[in-house]
Amino acid sequence: MNVLFVLLITTLLISSSWSKYEEGRIKTFEKWAFIARFCFLSREGTFEYSIQYNKEFSVQNLLLYHDSDTQWTAVYKSNKTCEQKEAVLDRKLNQIIPLTQSDLGSGCRERKTNTSIVVQCNQARTFRSARERWWFLAVSNCNSSKGLDLYYRFLMTNGPPDDYWHEHFSADEFYILPMLMSYFVIYMLLILAVVMCSMELKSRQMLHSTYKVYAFSVYLQTLGIFLQIIAYIRFAFDGIGLPKLKTLGRLSESASEVLFLVVLLLMAKGYTITRGRLRMASTVKLTIFICLYVVTFITMFVYEKLFFDPGEVLYLYESPAGYGLIALRIIAWWMFVYSTVFTLKHYPEKGAFYYPFNLVGTMWFVTGPAFILTANTLIDKWVRESVVCALNHFVALAGHLLFLVLTVPNRANKNFPYHVRTTQIGIMEVGDGVLGTNTLDHFGHHAYAPGGPMAHIPSQWHHVPVELFTIASTIHTESSVVSTSFRPHPRPRDEYSQNLVIRPEEISPLAPPTQVCEENDDLTDMQEMSLKENDKGPKQKKEQSVIEKI
Repeated sequence: MNVLFVLLITTLLISSSWSKYEEGRIKTFEKWAFIARFCFLSREGTFEYSIQYNKEFSVQNLLLYHDSDTQWTAVYKSNKTCEQKEAVLDRKLNQIIPLTQSDLGSGCRERKTNTSIVVQCNQARTFRSARERWWFLAVSNCNSSKGLDLYYRFLMTNGPPDDYWHEHFSADEFYILPMLMSYFVIYMLLILAVVMCSMELKSRQMLHSTYKVYAFSVYLQTLGIFLQIIAYIRFAFDGIGLPKLKTLGRLSESASEVLFLVVLLLMAKGYTITRGRLRMASTVKLTIFICLYVVTFITMFVYEKLFFDPGEVLYLYESPAGYGLIALRIIAWWMFVYSTVFTLKHYPEKGAFYYPFNLVGTMWFVTGPAFILTANTLIDKWVRESVVCALNHFVALAGHLLFLVLTVPNRANKNFPYHVRTTQIGIMEVGDGVLGTNTLDHFGHHAYAPGGPMAHIPSQWHHVPVELFTIASTIHTESSVVSTSFRPHPRPRDEYSQNLVIRPEEISPLAPPTQVCEENDDLTDMQEMSLKENDKGPKQKKEQSVIEKI
């Protein structure tokens, strides 16, 4: 746990650049250096720069490469010389901007200070191309023997100042903010449904730990979307945003994914559905796998911050850790299918739940890696970010929503998985692990549905719950407190109703009476009856019928 905590804090503290307003200093002994990149719209994209450097390092050039194979791909991380890297650019298209006062289009002016002459350049450019393009900004001075040294401020936009949805966003990030807002609204409705179902399950004593973990996964996903919305809204205003808040939101979504994966694997093994605990070997294997999955997830984020080259358009999963995570997810899918098959083999009556559950789980496990691999290889880089954002959130939403449909405690839901109550599992855990036909390792075979048909209940018993199986009548006297237990007449098993409701005429007293124990918290007063004592008795007492409910 300490290692995971350190990795998480490291991910948040590592500085990252997410802004389209950039400023800094380039100082290197190299003659050519990369600065920034941005995906510009044709005719709408605008690049404003403010550059300052000492005239001793003149003449430095601002270079504008686009994403074609003959330009940026051909020169970046290549063995070409500075002159060869400049040669792929067209001066007539203003791809080379000499930062000198003699070039009228550069916007440069010289000013004297006490110790030197400073070149100050301020200008704006508009991009025109056949489609949205990634443009890469670099500086060079191929004739310099001192290298490069300059201060810069860049503002890259794709719309006018009043265009809230486009101005500061790169073309590949368009529509991410409205998409996140849409998903947030849907998840808020989903949370409402989850809370309502949780309350209903709790009233039925069916709110198992697996459902609680699922609910927490939904909450974390919603929180992650909300944090990213806040970061993107700030970014829309100033072009800088809140990078650490955005990272925290992505980590929250990742935690949601891990929890949902845990729920799927646990329920595939029958936990809380056909058994109350896993075998020790299964518990150890599952714990090791989940820890490995979490470490790989956090490593992927750390790798993105430390090793991703800003000169390349890379997606989060384009790393060794990312491909390792895809492999782990495929392994998890195999574990899921294997466990589901064996659970169905021993509990075929649960097929109404496990067949659609297996389909939903398979969709969730396989679709994610398929989308990731497709995005890394087939989707164009100038639309990748928004497409991947939409698809990843769609997969998460589909998994959460379909799971809710399968487990909704509704009369019409024939797929409802649970039939053993949480109180029964609690009794087995504190006892010898056996309760009727149920044990912690193997629950009794029962295809329970929450909305099953109710047996007819006599009108005089309309306050009596269907869980009734024991009745005790208590008589209070001055000398002592005694109890008379009642038990139904035996009858053949096939004559019992589905909900084991006992008819009043079957009740007969048992003798001798036994001493009463104090009522515990599980006893519920359902009915009061007035009884008269013998004529010889000096006082009259009331008899209270107590129903024990487990």
